[in-house]
Amino acid sequence: MGRLSEEQFIELVQKAERDSFKSPGKYKLQLALFALLGYVVIFSVLFVLIVLVGGTVGIALLSSSIFLLLLKKKLIFMILAAIWVFLKALWVKFEPPTGYRLERNSYPALFSEIDQLTRSLKSLKIHQVLVTDELNAAVVQSPKYGIFGGQQNILILGLPLLLALSPTEMRAVLAHEFGHLSGNHSRFSGWIYRVRITWSRIMNSYENTDSFGASMMRAFFDWYAPKFSAYSFALARNNEYEADDISAELTSPETAAKALVNVYVSAPYIEQDYWSKLIKSADDSASPPKTPFKDLANFLKHSPIARDEFVKRIEKELEVKTQYSDTHPSLNDRVRSLTSEFVIPDPVKRNAAEVWLGDRYQAVLTHFDKKWYEDNRQSWKNRYDYVQNARASIVDFKSKQPDELIDDELWEYASYTNEFEDAEAAYSLFSLYQKRHPDSIGAAYYVGKYLLNNNRPEGLSQLRVAFRSPNLLTEVANLGYSFLIEQGEQDKAEKWWQDAADAYKFHQEVYEERENISIDDHFRWPEIGDETLAQLKKRLKSQKNVGSVWLAEKVLKLDTTVPVYIIAFSPKGIFTRTDNAAKKLANALNLDFPIFVVCLKGDSKEFGKKIKAIGKRIL
Repeated sequence: MGRLSEEQFIELVQKAERDSFKSPGKYKLQLALFALLGYVVIFSVLFVLIVLVGGTVGIALLSSSIFLLLLKKKLIFMILAAIWVFLKALWVKFEPPTGYRLERNSYPALFSEIDQLTRSLKSLKIHQVLVTDELNAAVVQSPKYGIFGGQQNILILGLPLLLALSPTEMRAVLAHEFGHLSGNHSRFSGWIYRVRITWSRIMNSYENTDSFGASMMRAFFDWYAPKFSAYSFALARNNEYEADDISAELTSPETAAKALVNVYVSAPYIEQDYWSKLIKSADDSASPPKTPFKDLANFLKHSPIARDEFVKRIEKELEVKTQYSDTHPSLNDRVRSLTSEFVIPDPVKRNAAEVWLGDRYQAVLTHFDKKWYEDNRQSWKNRYDYVQNARASIVDFKSKQPDELIDDELWEYASYTNEFEDAEAAYSLFSLYQKRHPDSIGAAYYVGKYLLNNNRPEGLSQLRVAFRSPNLLTEVANLGYSFLIEQGEQDKAEKWWQDAADAYKFHQEVYEERENISIDDHFRWPEIGDETLAQLKKRLKSQKNVGSVWLAEKVLKLDTTVPVYIIAFSPKGIFTRTDNAAKKLANALNLDFPIFVVCLKGDSKEFGKKIKAIGKRIL
C-alpha cells in the first residue's frame, strides 16, 4: 500500500464506499478524474521530454561544438531512454488465459445457454470458452492493445464447478459473470482495473532504473498509486452486488442464493473430502489414479454432503464477515442482499457438465484425466518414495535411544514422527532438540504448536520465537490469535496480531534491503571468508569475457547476519550489449550467497566506478 498505513487505507476505502452509496455517478466521475490525473502527469512529462529532445537537436544543428559536447555527455541518449521507459510502461501486457477450448459446433447446449444469457442481458459477445481444472467461473477481458483496449471476452468454466452444480445453479453463476459485462459499468470497471495495473507497472519500471526523471516520478507515484488503489477499491465490491442482483433477475433470488451457497460449500468439500484424500493415497500407492475427474464426478453424484453436515458448513461460512481487504463481500452479506430466508440447495441429480457438454461430456473428462496424470505422475512418485524412505528411517531410529542420535538425525526423527506418527512423541523429540539448541526457531514452532493444541498457553512464548521466521509468520499469527480468541482474550489476541503485523513489516523491509541495490546505498571493503572468496574467483575465471573485478559489501542496517556483496567488472572481448553484460554474468555465476553485479561500461558505469573506488580488487 505504498506510503499509506493500514488505517489510512481503510479510512479511504470507507470514504469511497460512503461516496459510492450516496452518489454513485459522482463517485465514478471522481474516480475517473483521479485515474486521469496519472495520465495527465505521464503525458505532461512525455511532452516536456519530447520538447527537450527537439530543443536539444535544434541547438546541436546550430553549433557543431555543442553537438559534439552533447554526444560526449550522452544527454540526448539519456532523454530518449527516459521516453522509452515511459512508453514501455504504458504498454501493459496481459497474458491470455489458457484451458481446454470448446468450439461452438461441438457443444450446442452450452453455447445456446450462453447466447440466451447474452441476449437477455444485452451483454458483450463471448469470443472464446475455455474449461479449466479449477472450481471457478469468470469472464476475462483480454485486451489486444494494452491500455488502449481491443477487448476479447473469454469465458472460463471450471470443470469441478460444472460437476458440482445443477444447470439451474450454473445458469445463475453465468448470469452473475455476464452481469459484469452488462449495463456498461463493466467497461468502466475494466478500464479502472487496467489503470491500476498500469500504475503498478510504471512504479516497477522506476524502481529498477536510474534514468532521467525517474526519481521525480517515483515520488509522485509513491503518493498517487496507493490512494488511487484505495479509492477504486469500493467499485469492485459494489459490482459484485450488482452482478448478484442481475443473476437473481434472470433466474430467481432463491436460485442465485442457492448457487452461492453451493459454491461456498462445494469448494472446501471437494478439496478436503476428495482431493486431499486422493493425494494422501500417494503415501501407499506408487502410481497415481488415471481417472481423477471421472472419479470426482462419481464422488459428487454418489457421495453428497449429508443435510446436517451441509447446514453446519454453511453456518460456519455465514459467520465470516466482509473485511476491507476483500473485493468480494462475504457469503452472509451476499445472501442477505438476495433473500431474507436461509436457503439450502437441493441435491444435484444431473450436473451442468452432463447437460451442457452433451455427448462430448466423457471426452472432456478424459482430456482432463490424461492431463492431470501426466502433470502429477512424477510428483506422485516423489511423494511415494519420500514416504517409504521416511517410514524406513523411523524404524531405524526407533532401534536407538534419542540421546544417541546426532543433531541431524534427531531433527529428522522428530520431523518424520510428527508427519507420520504421534504428535506427543514428536513433541518429546523436538523438546530434546530444543534443549541442545535453545535458539532453534523450528523447534520452538513445533513445541509451541503442540502446546497450544493441548490448550497450554505457555506455547505462546514458544511461537513468539517463530516470529523471526518470515516463512512461519502467517501460520504462527493465526495459531496464536485463534487460541487467544478461544480463551476469551480479545485484547491479547489483537495485540498478538499487531505484533505479528509488525514482524511481517520488518521482514519485508529486510527483504527489500537485501534484494535491492542502488548507487545511493552505502558500501564498504568486503569482509569475506577465504573459502567463499576462492569459490567466487573460480567462477569468475571461468567466464572468458570478464576482465578486472572489484568486490564490495553493502552496509546493511536491519539484518547483518548474512552479508550482501556486489562486484564491478570490466568486460573484455565482444559484448553486443553492455547493459546486459551484468545480467549475463550474474546468471552464469550461480552462487549460493547473495551477490549483485554491475558493469564498468554502459548505463551502470558510474555505479561501477563507486564500487571500484570502495572495494577490493579480486581479479
